[in-house]
Amino acid sequence: MHAQASLLQLMSSDQVKLSKSDKKLAAIIRDQPGAVIHKSIASLATQAEVSEPTVNRFCHKMGCDGYPDFKLRLAQEISSNGRLFVDNLERDDDTSMVISKILNAIQGSIQSLGNSIHSESLDAAANAITTCKTVNFFGMGASSSVALDAQHKFFRFGMPVIAHTDFINQRMMCSMLDKEDVAVFISYTGRTDAMIVNAELARQSGATIIGITAQGSLLSDQCDFVLNAVTAEDTDLFTPMTSRIIHLAVVDMLATSVALKLGEAVEDNIKAIKKNLAATRTDRY
Repeated sequence: MHAQASLLQLMSSDQVKLSKSDKKLAAIIRDQPGAVIHKSIASLATQAEVSEPTVNRFCHKMGCDGYPDFKLRLAQEISSNGRLFVDNLERDDDTSMVISKILNAIQGSIQSLGNSIHSESLDAAANAITTCKTVNFFGMGASSSVALDAQHKFFRFGMPVIAHTDFINQRMMCSMLDKEDVAVFISYTGRTDAMIVNAELARQSGATIIGITAQGSLLSDQCDFVLNAVTAEDTDLFTPMTSRIIHLAVVDMLATSVALKLGEAVEDNIKAIKKNLAATRTDRY
């Protein structure tokens, strides 16, 4: 019943019994729903002077699966312009405006990445990869395509590399890693439980853990090196777009740093690959 009701109406009715803490949360949400959908659970809890578990319990009382689900339903409830795809996209935007807004969002995210990623962390991560036995990239959902892109780039260096995008396969691989292996975990939020669990398992196995994720996230806590990749995009609400692009950019930075450290050996590999690929090009045009 609750899942079908309007959240704003529900928290103002007597259908759900709210505690004193719940009422503090409800007052904030009713007063500023547009702001709440962009807040983290920690930020909302701090503003309401309650604990994060209290926020989660409140969301369940509202018929939601948790805080991310609550934010998504609230956003759908207050939005009538199709913004669940891109943050600033309006339903009546024409194609030229779509092009402009997407490019502006990408440019803003790239600039944000330049301010958030640290050269020292990138250098340390590249050093770890140049001396490892194998490098393994882990990604799920939108991050799986980034992991596959990393595999495509790093295998050219002549090192054993594989992307793992299935949770069970990830778990099995993490169980077999050792101190000579590197595991790179890719997650924009750093809150995907399966990724956190597998990163912890890989760390316990002795592998060096690199995170392409948000500094301070639960996933980052499991990492030896964190490549801090964040934008203003809230992937709890919007389709991952600029977040995926900056992760691809971080992979390029990491691959380039590794290539420079490996030197001539990589150059010989690239030349051989280019020579062999030349035979696949048509000369009909």
